[in-house]
Amino acid sequence: DKGEDKPLFTDNGKLVMKYLQSLPADAPMMTSKTIAENMFVSSRSVSGSMRKLCSDGFVEKIGKEPVMYALTDNGRNIVIED
Repeated sequence: DKGEDKPLFTDNGKLVMKYLQSLPADAPMMTSKTIAENMFVSSRSVSGSMRKLCSDGFVEKIGKEPVMYALTDNGRNIVIED
């Protein structure tokens, strides 16, 4: 195994996770567009990260039109290394 482990988070995913973890526990769910605006990044970069974070079980999708996101317990408890 020559360092072929894929990192758990992409750089963007890491930033999104840190941002979500920095919010108060009772923060309302957000759309990826709101997350992007609050992080001053493009909503495309956030929505791509969100797909992976959802499939990895760190974030859950709630509702549709608009889709809202919230951290799962896994997402809240994982330590993100720089």
